[in-house]
Amino acid sequence: MASVTENIENIRISKGFTQQHVADILGITRATYNKVENGTRELTISELENLSRYFDVPIAELFDQPRDNEKFKQMYLYTLNHFKKGVPKTKLAKLLYLADFTCFYETLLPMSGVRYVCREYGPVADTFFELTHVLFDKGKINIKEVNEAFIISPSTTEKEYHLLSDDDKQLIDKICDYWKDKRTKEIVNFTHEQNPWKLSREGEYIPYSSIIQEDPDHVYAPAI
Repeated sequence: MASVTENIENIRISKGFTQQHVADILGITRATYNKVENGTRELTISELENLSRYFDVPIAELFDQPRDNEKFKQMYLYTLNHFKKGVPKTKLAKLLYLADFTCFYETLLPMSGVRYVCREYGPVADTFFELTHVLFDKGKINIKEVNEAFIISPSTTEKEYHLLSDDDKQLIDKICDYWKDKRTKEIVNFTHEQNPWKLSREGEYIPYSSIIQEDPDHVYAPAI
């Protein structure tokens, strides 16, 4: 798991900020800020709060694995392309959860690092609903209601997945191949049987580490 200083550096770089720029925001010299990223100078609580506001991320994210919203979007669209006729929104949310948490189980790093919330119908990425609205507004996906379920289908031939490694794609392929013909209720029930959901309370963020103690044959599919 990345350290606070690594997280801050990664977020800074992802947003295109220089060390001098962030140092100016904090009211310190570049040399002093360089010590922060080198791990030889700790940030004060007020400095952490300032970075949280300026980076526009929850302060807890500075202490956790940084999220990659752009990669999560590519995961979303790559997964969706396994279902040309569409997939229920709830099922899609669970497939993305399984991809991130299975990746963490196998490598100790999530695929995207987005935060998942414990909900009644299982774990859901906190950015999932917002991303769904954005993609719909941009014409990237179609959404229609069928028998009280919202079915999402791709509406674009765009296949830009440069942030997904071959291993990422193979893992998503494997998960989608297993669950493709299963009902939404089945995947919901499966996630309810896993430690991440069982050990969390509704509304809480689910730590990725909670998947580590899962049975090896029960990480992305029921044991056969």
